[in-house]
This record gives sequence, structure tokens and C-alpha cells, in this order.
Amino acid sequence: MMKDFRGWELENIDFSYGTFPCLAEISLTLGSGCFYGLIGPNGSGKSTLIDLLSGYLKPETGTIRLNGTILQSIKRTELATLLTVVPQRFAFNFDFNVYDTIMMGRYPHIPRLSSPSQEDHRRVSESLTHLDIEHLAQRSIRKLSGGETQRVMIARALVQDTEFILLDEVTANLDINHAIAIMRTMRALVRSGKTVIAALHDLNMALGFCDHVMVLNGGRLHLQGGASEVINGELVTDIYQVSSELIKSNDGNVHLSFKYQ
Repeated sequence: MMKDFRGWELENIDFSYGTFPCLAEISLTLGSGCFYGLIGPNGSGKSTLIDLLSGYLKPETGTIRLNGTILQSIKRTELATLLTVVPQRFAFNFDFNVYDTIMMGRYPHIPRLSSPSQEDHRRVSESLTHLDIEHLAQRSIRKLSGGETQRVMIARALVQDTEFILLDEVTANLDINHAIAIMRTMRALVRSGKTVIAALHDLNMALGFCDHVMVLNGGRLHLQGGASEVINGELVTDIYQVSSELIKSNDGNVHLSFKYQ
């Protein structure tokens, strides 16, 4: 890779939970300025790969580089200015309100022993409006629905303002309106130069928003390529054992129609 390459380079990654193998022989190059979709059935290793990309987990074998540097050698404080993660599940051991929870995303940018600046407060206020959660600002983070909590954590990720964004099933608890709104937001961020990697169950979301998709199956990289090239009826039958039909609407959008009976 060139010296100025921005993004991840994964070489022959293996990972197991104890004696249970989870990922094997994963090699990927994920450059900047792209919306990547990570798809595959339950248990295929999507969340584990997100955790490896974030540095939360360390591969058993192989290497992961971010912007040319071994990921595990990057200090956590520096990593927090490079990437942000919205996980699938959240555990809160504190009782902060929504506003303060989102403000935590600004901590990597606030000098030690300093208070949040006007710019920090402006960004938090903007994210509350953008995610349609202004009315929750003073509500305890522990007293929200799953969908509300998801939007709060996405707002926190947005104010962190990092080059790379990792999302693990972020639309899973959301109604269709908020799910589409968040995917549109991510699409806009990519157009502004950021990089998004999203583990998704909704194949139509991947078709509608992702530039490139990686298909995991049985802990291995099954297929990768342009979303419209990879996601089709043959893949759905092969990976999910479900019959479907790829339909192109009059406005040019493509979506999968699943056969339920």
C-alpha cells in the first residue's frame, strides 16, 4: 500500500472465542470515503469483525493496520480521534441524561481539565435536532426505549466527528422512518469524505445505501463487491436459504422481494 493510504488493511485474520472458531483467513482492504456494508446470517462473524476493526478485540493470527499503523499499537486516546463505534448492545452503569451522554462523544476533542466549549455544546444541540431526540435531552439514558437509546448513541458518534465510523446493526431497533433517516445521514457523511462500515441484516438497506458489501458466512469471507452486483436472489438462496426476486422500480431503485410462502 502507498504511504498515504487511509483505511484498514487486514491480512489473514483468524479469531476464536476460546475453542470456538469465529473468523478464519479474513483478508480485506477497506479504503477511505466509502460506505461498506457487512452482511451475512446470524453467527457469521459480523459483530466480531466490527470489534476487531475497532481494536476492541485482537486477532489471534494475522495483522490489522489502520492508516498504515498496526491497530493494536495505536493509543486509545488517539484511536478515539480516528474512529467511533456504535455497538449493537449497550450497558449503562451510570444515570446521566441524554444531553450529557451525547457530550461524552466530544471528550476526545476537549483538552484535559477543560470544560466543553460553545462549539461542543453547538454540536450536541445540532445532533439532538438531527436525530429527532431534542425532547429527550434531560431524560435519563436508562429510561429510554431501545430505539431511542440507539438514536442517542448515533448522536454521540456523530459529535465525536471521526474519520471512520463503525456501526453494528444500528437500524435493528428503529422504525422505518428513523432507520432510513440514519442511513441517509451516513450516506451524506461518506460523501463528505468519511468512511462508514455497517453490519446490516436488512439487505434492502445495504442495496439502497452501501457502495460495497462484504458477505460473511461461517466465519469466512464468502463474497465482496459492489452492492448491486453482490446482492441478488442467488446470494439470498445460497446464504439465507430463502427465495427472493430482485425488482427494479420505475425510479431506478432496486430491492429484494422475499417469498414468504
